Amino acid sequence: MTIASWPEWLPDQPDFGNTGSPVIKNCVPLTQKSYGPMPTGVPWSDNTLDEVCQGSYSLRAPDGQVYIFAGDRQKLYQVVPTTKNLADASRTTGGAYATPPILLAGGHWSMTSFGDRIIATNGVDPIQSLALGDANFADLQPGDPLADPVVAPAPVAKYVAVVKDFLMVGNTVDDVDGPRPYRVWWSSINDPPSWPVPGSIEAQQVMSDYQDLVQTDLGNVTQLVSGFSPGSDVVIFCERGIYTASFTGPPLIFQFRIAQGASGTMAPRSVVVDHARDQSGAVRPVCYYLSSDGFAAFDGSASYPVGAQKWDALFWRELDDQYLTYVQGIRDPRSRSVIWAYPTVGSNGLLSRLFVYNWELSRASYIDLDPPLTHVEWMTVAMYGTIYNLDNIDGLGDLDTILPSFDDPFWTGNMASRLSFFDRDHRLVIGGGPAMAPTLETAEMQPNDGRRAWVRMTRPLNDGNATATIAVGHRERQTDPVTWDPPVALNEIGECPQRTTGRYLRFRMQMPAGQTWRQLQGIELDLFPEGSRR
Repeated sequence: MTIASWPEWLPDQPDFGNTGSPVIKNCVPLTQKSYGPMPTGVPWSDNTLDEVCQGSYSLRAPDGQVYIFAGDRQKLYQVVPTTKNLADASRTTGGAYATPPILLAGGHWSMTSFGDRIIATNGVDPIQSLALGDANFADLQPGDPLADPVVAPAPVAKYVAVVKDFLMVGNTVDDVDGPRPYRVWWSSINDPPSWPVPGSIEAQQVMSDYQDLVQTDLGNVTQLVSGFSPGSDVVIFCERGIYTASFTGPPLIFQFRIAQGASGTMAPRSVVVDHARDQSGAVRPVCYYLSSDGFAAFDGSASYPVGAQKWDALFWRELDDQYLTYVQGIRDPRSRSVIWAYPTVGSNGLLSRLFVYNWELSRASYIDLDPPLTHVEWMTVAMYGTIYNLDNIDGLGDLDTILPSFDDPFWTGNMASRLSFFDRDHRLVIGGGPAMAPTLETAEMQPNDGRRAWVRMTRPLNDGNATATIAVGHRERQTDPVTWDPPVALNEIGECPQRTTGRYLRFRMQMPAGQTWRQLQGIELDLFPEGSRR
């Protein structure tokens, strides 16, 4: 008997002699020797956004209450606490927002929190602010520049982050200098609504200023990330490189440095803060992102590839190039994974494919959101509070159909972040549904050098109460197309009998969706050289 374990997913390697697998679909890396289920989504919100989701954010307040926010082209929303209702939380004066359409211009909301204040910006409208507990957002900067020449309007900005005790924005527009896509600007210390005139005595007293990143031609600012690296207080992604900045106090306030050799990003939503395990075994925070060279990680000083020679080439082949800026990354803390979603050709800008990269294992898999009705428009990670009891779950299903299942921490008030998304109907959906239908293939092998081989039996090495089928692919020459025999189902003793011969062989295991299982380990093979007794 031969045991063919499911190895690392390496679709960029050649079919024959690949040390990995060409297909690991609709499951997630679980251990060095197995893959686990990928859950489907469960509709959660009672209503939907009016248009395509273009941003989301969630946090837990000091009193334990959970807040969820989202935005589309013209509105901002919040989930009313203790409900599942996406309520309109847009500003009451100033009219509808003018966020650039995501499917035409890639516009989106950048959101963060400063204490009990939610900050949202879209690069077109004034920066928006909402104090937790309030019903509506409002312009962040309340002062009157005409009445008080010391007060400057807060700049319009595409990106926002909290850095130390400052609110920092990037890629800005202001009334004096106009568009400055290479500028970062920070508020008064510990006072996000205060933006004194740069260079004034008042600005110096509260350490507010800006910096134009033009020392080297790295292009426009494309993202801000704070607080993840001990060597810097903020990482500033640009189109062709990365700056880091550290707080030094007066007179410079922040000291800016170029990360030599680090590629930038044209996909601002691909940037994700998560962790990596170094050679000593220690876990450290890093920034994962899509660079011009492929998927990479930035540790605060240098950038290194994570998808090169593995799945970068497949990504570039499948990506619809006109939607490069739509590539979106999120952190899934439950699986120690970074998930990247991207539009493939024909998906019309909707997210149709996911890469799941387990940073602890340095392994990935892919999720195929097919048919098109399952495409999504925005990926997110959200927290959910305890809002359910026996009196208010009647509309969610009966004991046999309710999702997530009652053993899920969702029902016990576990407020850990969990994978969520907005579907193509603009509804908030959470993970926790039945498992997707996985497909796994071995690399092509030649079991007997110089001889053909017979396959008599295959046995899937899976746990749980799950069924599977196994198909054998074979060919005689590397120039021949692969011929796949019909898939064989499990018999009463858990085997998939085969009667196939070939020089080059590969094996494909498939399972229906909705089954209960925990680990897929590999296939047990019964092989004989052709010409021997069998």
